Amino acid sequence: MVQDTNGIHITQGPDRTGSNTPQHDSSLHKGYYLSDKARESEIDGIRGLLIHEKPGVVSFVSALAGKPNPHTFPFESITLNLKAPLGSRTDDPNAAPTQLTIEGPDLDAALQYGPTPGLANFRAWLEDFQSAVHGRAKGDQWTVNVGTGSQDLMAKTFGVVLNPGDPVLIETPVYAGILPPLRNLKAKTIEVEVDEQGISPDSLEQILGNWPADQKRPKVVYVNPVGCNPSGCSHSKERKLAVLEICKKYNLLILEDDPYYYLAQQRIPSYFELETQVFPNGGHVVRFDSFSKLLAAGMRLGFATGPKEILHAIDVVTAGASLHSSAVSQAVAYRLVKHWGVEGFSNHAQHVADFYAERRKRFEDLAHKHLDGLATWVSPVAGMFLWIDLSPAGVEDSYSLVREEALAKGVLAVPGFAFFPNGRKSSHVRTSFSLVDLDNDAELGMERLASAIRDWQKRNGKA
Repeated sequence: MVQDTNGIHITQGPDRTGSNTPQHDSSLHKGYYLSDKARESEIDGIRGLLIHEKPGVVSFVSALAGKPNPHTFPFESITLNLKAPLGSRTDDPNAAPTQLTIEGPDLDAALQYGPTPGLANFRAWLEDFQSAVHGRAKGDQWTVNVGTGSQDLMAKTFGVVLNPGDPVLIETPVYAGILPPLRNLKAKTIEVEVDEQGISPDSLEQILGNWPADQKRPKVVYVNPVGCNPSGCSHSKERKLAVLEICKKYNLLILEDDPYYYLAQQRIPSYFELETQVFPNGGHVVRFDSFSKLLAAGMRLGFATGPKEILHAIDVVTAGASLHSSAVSQAVAYRLVKHWGVEGFSNHAQHVADFYAERRKRFEDLAHKHLDGLATWVSPVAGMFLWIDLSPAGVEDSYSLVREEALAKGVLAVPGFAFFPNGRKSSHVRTSFSLVDLDNDAELGMERLASAIRDWQKRNGKA
């Protein structure tokens, strides 16, 4: 790690120099946010021709692309048996499930190689959905593509907007899953501090306003704005607008990783929704949504929404790596959301949010019962985590406490250093309430964690 005289922490990569003057939005040239590799890459010749297959065109391309004949597929149909809506379930063993069927051309498409951005009908539904939820008119400025989970899309996005060694601004503590692709790029990770409302505009302005003149400026900032993993913090509407103003001043692209957006009982307008209040033409937010928390994590489906140029660059990477995400998973999700409609999806999401809110309350009550006086935390409005600060107990680095006292007591939590790009010491531990048995294990775990903290205090003369 290198710390310059302005206090900016720079890790993961060699020094690079470049222009120190941010470009204004009105002077952006085509491809400004794309990496050098992304500007030079395009989908290969065969897959690039597939977009021209349409009624009236006799195509010999599909066979060249290796598409098998669907007559050989052994599947006649896929039937989905749906549970009753989450808010109206009963224990009646005779309750009949709602059945949805995928068959005919929809099944053929699900079982076949598909378009790299996603099945056309699914993407069309998602565009309508994003337009309705975030109040963005459909048009030429943005689109949606589908990936193998939002993690897959984010990893590819880093590759298409960053050159090796480029600086990138990251709200910290940060979701640890984004760190491996950044390390692979040898990116310089710049930690932006957070407070109870998430990323701090003051910290962001201080870093950018004091940026060393001989170092290449960042053009990307990563945020996890609702129920942040791990901090639990959520960016208010006012906070998001303040961050957008700074992004306008320094011409930054926002990567909005928002898998817990629908787990908030009261939804906060997204960066994607708010950006046109600061950038009238949009184009400065790439948003990542996930179906993992709402439908099924094993479906491995997420979707990105943002500028067409950037999403096309992601598609180029996907085409060369895996061709496309699972068309079967897409077809299952599409059949479900088509059945629900936007209103039905929103109702389901609200019930999921209520479910986790109740779990959070019970888990947090147990934490207060056993940890008050030893720890503090931000009460999350969404997400699945309590980011517990042990500094009131005198803990500066939670790692040894987790690996020694806590493990010996039979309780595990994630030590905070794992969520800092530079691996610095942290007084925090991350606990999750999504799956733990709230009737038995949760209280036992809190009792053991409190006991472990007290043992640590004795060992370190803090009692």
